[in-house]
Amino acid sequence: MNALPEYGFGTAKIRNSGPLRQEFQHRKLFHKRAPIIESLFAYRDTVRLHMPGHRGGKGADPLLLSLLGHNAFVSDVTGVPAMDELHEPHGCIRKAQELAADLFGADQTFFVVNGTSGAIHTMVLSALNDGDYIVIPRNIHKSILSAIILAGANPLFVQPVYEEYLGFALGVEERTLIQYLESNPDARKAKAVLLVNPTYYGTSQNLTSVCQAIHERSKLLLVDEAHGPHFHFHRSMPEPALRSGADAVAHGAHKMIGALTQASMLHIQGPGIDRARTKAWFQYLTSTSASYLLLASLDGARRQMALHGRELIERAIELANLLREEVNHISGLYCFGHEITGQPGVDALDPTKVTITVKELGITGYQAETYLRDRMGIQVEMSDLYNILIIVSFGNTGEDIRALLEGLRSLRHAVETGEIPETLQAAQQSVPNLPPVPEMALNPRKAIQGKCARLPLEQSVRRVSAEVVTCYPPGIPVLYPGEVISHETVDYLQMIRKLAFGISGPEDKTLSTLRVVEDV
Repeated sequence: MNALPEYGFGTAKIRNSGPLRQEFQHRKLFHKRAPIIESLFAYRDTVRLHMPGHRGGKGADPLLLSLLGHNAFVSDVTGVPAMDELHEPHGCIRKAQELAADLFGADQTFFVVNGTSGAIHTMVLSALNDGDYIVIPRNIHKSILSAIILAGANPLFVQPVYEEYLGFALGVEERTLIQYLESNPDARKAKAVLLVNPTYYGTSQNLTSVCQAIHERSKLLLVDEAHGPHFHFHRSMPEPALRSGADAVAHGAHKMIGALTQASMLHIQGPGIDRARTKAWFQYLTSTSASYLLLASLDGARRQMALHGRELIERAIELANLLREEVNHISGLYCFGHEITGQPGVDALDPTKVTITVKELGITGYQAETYLRDRMGIQVEMSDLYNILIIVSFGNTGEDIRALLEGLRSLRHAVETGEIPETLQAAQQSVPNLPPVPEMALNPRKAIQGKCARLPLEQSVRRVSAEVVTCYPPGIPVLYPGEVISHETVDYLQMIRKLAFGISGPEDKTLSTLRVVEDV
């Protein structure tokens, strides 16, 4: 971990016994500090003759001012010397980042203001050169693909475990991953493995032995832990990737702890990734006009977790467990818990992610989400064919949980009385199995940069895709840029496009046409 000379503590790991117990108390004392927030308070009365143009809210539109409030505009400053500068931090931002690195157990932490996507882009570009191979799950977030395209790297795909009843992908089984690394000639040359852990639905893997196996093969482990920054603060949570030995970890601090939307962190540890290169890529990818509202929210979220993380996460777990228990008493609904652990691809569960399966009601998750939003004034995190996903935060209350339970009981009644038609059975009968993973004939960056044409779907066989095509269900991409379009893929898309549950990626959402590379 970084030494924090101004804050008076060094690099020893925190324990709760002996002399280090005193050091822990010393650290906790300094984690009460919030360097960026303190600097913003000190800057409030400064006469501002610099950007931004609203001058601390004095020039703001009155309607916008009434929405956001005066304090938001007063704190919306720019990188003047008194407020430090994100690209070359030396003052309050550097101190805040060092505190974050200390808290999460990283050697270095970067505050990211362009979302976890920005953290992932920096992480991948720091690790890979043009033409390098990287092993990734098939069901990656689109930001990972865009990072690979920016890097000019070559993806090698391993299939995650798919949970048939619940209808979503879990993790990549450790045995499958290691076998792939040993048997695939290109995988043996891969520079890195990037894993998504936890999944959107809260299932998680213990990465300790996975990390060891990856490092033994002289590869880096990069982890998209966007939904897991709170894992560090409660023993009921899955093991964090940094503690498992990952070389770099991306955190969405706005997803699961108290930062503002887009506020994220990138953590680096160990000698595997060149810090100077990471800094350079961070500067290339990050705005030179970073939002201090986002930076302050990262500072505050770190402080809140350092001082009160355990009890806050405990509160969220208690609410989530109450919700899970009550949902399982509502006929036609199912909410999995820790019984899901132990099967391939799942070692642990984030209890604050509550997946409510509605398939036994005979309706889709999309129908359930729409009903709860339009009729009950409740917005869930997301829905798919079988489920709705709830994220329970320490910001939620018992009233929120009671309102959701009332909404779910009303949903069941609406189905029983025919107000919501049962549509799931016909949909389930129509969903085909995924075709085999296509051959990758062209580097994804070359595929999207090349001259492209749009062809009718039926005429695209044996051509190279220039776009991503993802169908819901199952939410696992059917095509990536650079992959050869097979007869099986076309047959699959011809069937799936009639279902219209969700198509993501292609320019033509009807799947009547596909964009293909013109000359290969």
